[in-house]
Amino acid sequence: FNLPFELTNAYLDKGINKLYQWQSECLRMEGVLEGKRNLIFSAPTSAGKTMVSEILMIKKVMETGKKALMILPYISIVNEKTQYYQNLLSSTHLSIVGYFGNSKPVPFEKMDIGICTIEKANSLVNRLIEEKNYSELGAIVVDELHMIGDEHRGYLLELLLTKLRYVLKEDLQIIGMSATLPNIDEIARWLNAALYITDFRPVPLEEFIVVDNIVYDSKFNVKERFTFKRHPSDPNFIVPLVHGAVSQNNSVLIFCSTKFNCEQCARKLSHFFSNNGDAKVKEKREELINQLSRCPAGLDSILEITVICGIAYHHSGLTMEERELLEEAFRNGIINVLIATSTLASGVNLPARRVIFEQPFIGIEFINSLSYTQMKGRAGRKGKDTYGESFLICAQKYLNKVKELINKTHDPVNSCLTCDQKGMKRALLEVISSGIVKSMKDVKDYIKCTLLYYQEYERVGSSHSKNTINEEFQKKRIHKSLTNLGEDDTKEFISTSFGRATVGSSLSPEESIIVYKELKKAMLKFVLLDELHMVYHVTPIYSIPEPNWNHLLKLYNNLSPIHRHIANTINLNEGFIIQAVHRRPDLKASIPYRRFYSALMLNDLIHEVDFGQVVEKYQVNRGHLQTLQVLSSTFAGMVTIFCQR
Repeated sequence: FNLPFELTNAYLDKGINKLYQWQSECLRMEGVLEGKRNLIFSAPTSAGKTMVSEILMIKKVMETGKKALMILPYISIVNEKTQYYQNLLSSTHLSIVGYFGNSKPVPFEKMDIGICTIEKANSLVNRLIEEKNYSELGAIVVDELHMIGDEHRGYLLELLLTKLRYVLKEDLQIIGMSATLPNIDEIARWLNAALYITDFRPVPLEEFIVVDNIVYDSKFNVKERFTFKRHPSDPNFIVPLVHGAVSQNNSVLIFCSTKFNCEQCARKLSHFFSNNGDAKVKEKREELINQLSRCPAGLDSILEITVICGIAYHHSGLTMEERELLEEAFRNGIINVLIATSTLASGVNLPARRVIFEQPFIGIEFINSLSYTQMKGRAGRKGKDTYGESFLICAQKYLNKVKELINKTHDPVNSCLTCDQKGMKRALLEVISSGIVKSMKDVKDYIKCTLLYYQEYERVGSSHSKNTINEEFQKKRIHKSLTNLGEDDTKEFISTSFGRATVGSSLSPEESIIVYKELKKAMLKFVLLDELHMVYHVTPIYSIPEPNWNHLLKLYNNLSPIHRHIANTINLNEGFIIQAVHRRPDLKASIPYRRFYSALMLNDLIHEVDFGQVVEKYQVNRGHLQTLQVLSSTFAGMVTIFCQR
């Protein structure tokens, strides 16, 4: 493949001396290895997708001197991949930088490969376009490309790719990959990319369904019957399924529908596996317990009981430090049973010999085919197992739905750019603010680069002329976003200072309006007797959990005079909280109360109240409190830039 010798040596040092056949075929597609053609490809979990993308990305950077971005959906994966590439390329001159959360920003010119979350990547691209430095970008890698259809963040990913396609056209290589993208051919055509699909798995997957005491294979033939008596505390036969793997020194990953179920399952299993592991392993588990006790909130009472048995739970309610310790322990075999929520399947690379679904639900929703495929795909560890096993436990009443799930193809991924018109507003604001779109003609040309336009074109293209499609699309899809822009193709648009501040700060248009209104109000009356009012203004507007309204009412009634004065200044009132105790309030109306509740927690931390005491006082998960700290740090930076602009 004529790869740079530094890269081949790095792979040889890791014991990789050849590619799978599918990887070679994919790389040999016309124009791909030369960096002249985009590539979209699909392969099952653990098939080696990342290696294909990184070969293309690193080759492009080394040969052209241009820079590359790898876009990943979650902070945990960004952190993991940043460390991986820093280690892989340690013998080269390349600078690998992670952009996520509140990580220290590194100037674009000082990095060669940036590993980013979707939000950070969009912010970085906006800055490159604004500073006219986008030509320095040579490659973009998008992992989990199906995220483009995510209702919350998908529009940002589409927006990012659309901007780059519009400004760079043929000068940028886009590499996208996914294990679960049913209409991948449509996405490939949109991006004008080569397409490669494989179902190769290095470790075969055996799929089973458990109903009562009967184990079925994926064709619903009876594979096994449990003849022993069902234990009262284990009605779903999870214990024998776990024992079957653990007794042979194999690892087990159990997916539960809720965080609470994860914790209860871990506690329950610890009673059955108290003698799990030899003396040497138990010594390592005791050291792990000591490490967990040194985490910010101290030792969790459930983990204190379960870890010594080789069992742990894993969800967002734990702190980052706790999760990292447990993940490493699972990889090293110190923990051999990990009970987690669905986010683990997409957030962290933790394969196991056996995957067990406690029930076919995520929260209160029946599991969808995309999530199921991702989660069962964690079964089978490359280099350790000759096969992987997945067991889906379900009640008899859900058997027909499970049969549909097993045989169902994934729903196609659709553009989210017009969800409530928010995405389109941001799409237009960002490019007009940066100056790359100036006239109505530019607006129309830019919109033609979106997945939204492409899917609309394909949907009606067989029976309409292109002009009719353009008219229909403008009228049906983006009318609300363009009505105020005028219809003259030569008319130029210039962003206001408010618009430029919104884009520069990476706030959404909706967030920036709230921030502006509240800061204007604060200019008339800003309370400096305590830090709480200032903390409130840098507390995130969205992505904060709903408080226990009854508990908030108690806290509100016990506020100090200064804090009560601040609450009144923000226009909070006790009557709203009393109503919320009895009936869930409107989301928009509840935002100031959610922010105030979160600001109270942050204010306590600023005043050096013990982390564990804050968790207890406000009845929040330790992981949620830590996440709030990170989000607030990021949001504070965004508000600062907004004010400066």
